[in-house]
Amino acid sequence: MQSLKYRLKKQKDINNVFSGKRAVFGKYVIINFIQNGLTCSRFTFVISKKTAKRAVDRNYFKRVLRHIVQKNINDIQKGFDFVVVIKKDIQKAEFVSVEKEVLDLIKKIR
Repeated sequence: MQSLKYRLKKQKDINNVFSGKRAVFGKYVIINFIQNGLTCSRFTFVISKKTAKRAVDRNYFKRVLRHIVQKNINDIQKGFDFVVVIKKDIQKAEFVSVEKEVLDLIKKIR
């Protein structure tokens, strides 16, 4: 489970990230980001019903991405808020390729 200090939970903070209009695009995810001025980076994951109809599937993809972030949290640059929007193509992808893309996109932000 992702530690509370790494979670971006307040709607105001999430809207602030979207209004910053800075993003990197990949095949499986879109990562919106903004600097937060804190000593750690915070994450939230968004997936629409249009992308995955069943709640079980939506929760599965969010768990997969949380696991990727948790496993690599020490390698991720600190001081950012990230909103990760999950795209439909993730349903056909393997874990390794999703992990590689997410880490490459986060490194691109540096």
